[in-house]
Amino acid sequence: MPTVLVNADDFGLHRDIDRGILDCVEAGVVQSVSFSPQGESLDWNALRNLHDRGVRVGLHVTLVGEPWLTDGRIIPGWKDLAKRLLVGAEARQRIRSDIDREVRAQVQRCLDEQIPLAHIDSHQHVHAFPGVWQPVVAVAKDHMIPRVRVPICPSWMVIKRTAGGVALQVLASKLAKRVGSFLPILGIAHAGRNTHEIYDTEFARAGSHDVELCVHPGHATPPLLKKYADWDFDWRSERDALLDPKFPELLARYGFTLARLLPQIAASAA
Repeated sequence: MPTVLVNADDFGLHRDIDRGILDCVEAGVVQSVSFSPQGESLDWNALRNLHDRGVRVGLHVTLVGEPWLTDGRIIPGWKDLAKRLLVGAEARQRIRSDIDREVRAQVQRCLDEQIPLAHIDSHQHVHAFPGVWQPVVAVAKDHMIPRVRVPICPSWMVIKRTAGGVALQVLASKLAKRVGSFLPILGIAHAGRNTHEIYDTEFARAGSHDVELCVHPGHATPPLLKKYADWDFDWRSERDALLDPKFPELLARYGFTLARLLPQIAASAA
């Protein structure tokens, strides 16, 4: 049977996101997390614990929405970053150099904290952008990070039907050619607002090969909703959909089984 690897994004950005992700890890639904190294709630010991339990732990390179490690700048979102990468040859070269330095600083932070990385990706999928994918792919090669996540959907029937959504698929298809093997990803079109019904529709169109499901579970508390109000996420709905007893039944109905934890779980249990 094809497998589905469930990866939870944004670990470390907020304690109420972390709580929702850990709920799903405990329930055996999430086998992989992507963390922001400069997140306000990031607990490096918690990451080590997840790794020791067999959860895949990956770097969520964070270039937008949060302060950079190198100089503290904040680029609000992917559109702002895209503009800086497109306007003016001199300015474009400067931002690319800054991005390279920041990506390497975030990877170095993980090395300093002795976090073995199972994958690398980015907040808001900006590592698909020219000028960002180059340092991301380079550090993955330099540090033998096994997987670069590629935000490409298994079918055009499940992409986000906006100009940005289409552009992401075009860029992701180019990134895919540069990283070799990858897992097509579901859950992108309605990121942060997925429900059981949406999962049902997407898995019906997923095909019969291994896939990844990108999820954003959390506890929708007032502090979380206030901090990321512009995201318009419903973290609780994603958490509830994943913890619903019908979720494994949905996967089985379409011929999927959940990916297993990494071998560390056996060593830890012993």
